Amino acid sequence: HRDPAVEGGWARLVEACREWDGPSIISQELFSPASPEQVDTAIADLAFADVHLVYTARMLALQIPAAWQEDLRNRFSPRLDEFVAAVRHPDQDRQGLGRMFWSMQDATEVLRRWGRDLPRDRVHVITVPGRANPPDLLWRRFATVVGLDPDAFDIDGSYQNSSLGAAEAAVLQRLNLALNEEIGWPLYGEMIKHHLAETLAGRPGSTRIQLGRDDAAWAAERGEEIIVGLRKAGYDVAGSLDELRSAPPSPDAPPDAPQAPVEEQLDVAVEAIAALLLRISRLRRGVRQ
Repeated sequence: HRDPAVEGGWARLVEACREWDGPSIISQELFSPASPEQVDTAIADLAFADVHLVYTARMLALQIPAAWQEDLRNRFSPRLDEFVAAVRHPDQDRQGLGRMFWSMQDATEVLRRWGRDLPRDRVHVITVPGRANPPDLLWRRFATVVGLDPDAFDIDGSYQNSSLGAAEAAVLQRLNLALNEEIGWPLYGEMIKHHLAETLAGRPGSTRIQLGRDDAAWAAERGEEIIVGLRKAGYDVAGSLDELRSAPPSPDAPPDAPQAPVEEQLDVAVEAIAALLLRISRLRRGVRQ
């Protein structure tokens, strides 16, 4: 599916920035994989402005499960172990999931492509704080970097990117396999990504998705390489690069990622069916009205 608004969208966005007399924030994570040629075009098109680059970085051991969940919400269907294998060995990944992951999550490489012609003080890395910190700390860091007053905005009702638990993710993964892309993206996006997945993410008491011991150890080592690369590059950092560091797993940690019990997956599946039927019922009532 290709949204008809895509055609000419970048040119319209650039023109809107040109006409606006204040700062413009263009925020889209899918710009990360842009090729050097695409980056050159984007920077050249925005040459009328003082361009800054802002990249939000997160601990790799947490970002890998988060990226897997996001892929599930977008109709992909690998198991967690398959996704992690693709990330660890992208050259052996036939689906390209590993290469896509690194094109967005290797902060040193993304910033090298996007920031190679920008002064170092105009390339900003915002580190995602740990869970023990105030929930608005990430927002405050971002607002400070882009020159906004963080207290001038009410973020109490802001969108929460809730995480799926292990059982919820397992059900969504199996649902994607069963659907096999037989329904179009607009319907999938409305019913599954933006309704079912969000409903399941709100279930209380879900088992958190974690990497197994060996994968967590590898993620800690690979994350350290990213920290070293960012520190060497000398970019402006909001937060601390130490927040990207994960401790090596305990020798007693399970070797494989914990699996959700089948009984729990069955409970999730029943709730998923109910959520979809209720959604269909509401939509039909809306049409009749």
